[in-house]
Amino acid sequence: MRTRKCVSKLTRWWRACSTKFIRTTDEKRHLKAYQTLVRLFDEIHSDNMTILKHLIYAKDDIQPLVDGTTKSRVSLEVLRKKTVLLLISDLDIAIEDIELLNHLYRESHAGPENQFEILWLPIVDIDPKSAAWDMIHQQKFEELQSSMSWYTVHHPSILEPAVIKYIREVWHFSKRIIIVALDPQGKLASPNALHMIWIWGSFAFPFTKEREEALWKEESWRLELIINGLDDGTITEWMEQGSCICLFGGEDLDWIRNFTNVAKGVAKIANIPLRMVYVGKSNSKEQIQRIATVIISEKLSYCWNDPLFFWFFWTRLESMLHSKLHHGKSTENDPVMHEIMTILSYDKSNQGWAIFCNGAGLAMARAKGNNVLESMEQFDKWKDDANQKGFVNALHDHLKQKELETPHHCSGLILPAINGGLPKRVVCGECGRVME
Repeated sequence: MRTRKCVSKLTRWWRACSTKFIRTTDEKRHLKAYQTLVRLFDEIHSDNMTILKHLIYAKDDIQPLVDGTTKSRVSLEVLRKKTVLLLISDLDIAIEDIELLNHLYRESHAGPENQFEILWLPIVDIDPKSAAWDMIHQQKFEELQSSMSWYTVHHPSILEPAVIKYIREVWHFSKRIIIVALDPQGKLASPNALHMIWIWGSFAFPFTKEREEALWKEESWRLELIINGLDDGTITEWMEQGSCICLFGGEDLDWIRNFTNVAKGVAKIANIPLRMVYVGKSNSKEQIQRIATVIISEKLSYCWNDPLFFWFFWTRLESMLHSKLHHGKSTENDPVMHEIMTILSYDKSNQGWAIFCNGAGLAMARAKGNNVLESMEQFDKWKDDANQKGFVNALHDHLKQKELETPHHCSGLILPAINGGLPKRVVCGECGRVME
């Protein structure tokens, strides 16, 4: 009996020691693999295969990728010497992100030369090799994988712990998707090219910080920047015709009905061609769809039929803010950022809002719902100015005067988190005072 107890104790001790030894050995192996990744990204390579093999799969015994177009297994060779965009997300990636990236990917691959490839790396909180990875997780992964037209890893379990650690600690992936751009030699081009892709699409190629800076130098606050990627040609045609174009948003249907009717009446009196476009509100998907249905049925204004466009309009504006903050810009030294912050603050208020643009010109006038509606109703007061200066310029001056005369309360604004922290000073887009 005593012998059996001794044997049992020895067995438990041996198992505990073996488990501890295996765990320690694995930790050392993972640390070495992590340090190797750090070193490799500091080195120069002739192509991207060394980097990709250490990120994805180093052996040649299996084909680690799935081609999103053919749904067949392929090797890493399909990515050799190509710019690779690593789409990094968990299994909660938004369907809107996938739909827009599918459009971008197909558009970029329509020509004879493919400028870049996309590869999805799913980062999950549970171990895909463990029992916790059940059929629900597997089904979710497969559904997402099947909806992507680009390359994906064939299974999340292929990504080693050292790679996941690197992605989280060096590229700062948490929950929100990021797109890491690697050049044809595997060198890091951008730790997150997502925002420049949302702003400029494939024009952001090769997705470097220098390219992003160059694109911003060519930009100004104009209608083309605001609606890029959101127009089927309708708004562009209006711009070429020299029409006055009004973008407006909010979710107060009574205000929308009143504003559109009054603005159309003013345009008739002023004898100007006015085109109105409803752009919705962020974070109100179902409500905006209901309002859009009413706007279309009552013919209040032009309105996008695809709900994705409303989402993309606000996502692009937020990406512009991300990009500007990342480059150290502020509302005080960057006019474009000033306007972006103003529109985003309008969106966070309980009012509607509107921007009037003079065709393809730079003249713009914008204000919150109450002010812009009152200005329309008071057209007689600035009608003569409209004849002399032009409708949009006169409206701009009238709104500025109204802002000076009206007690002002700064709108709230939710700023996006970026690496390096938030700006120390945030100035209100309307009154110019520093916000708390």
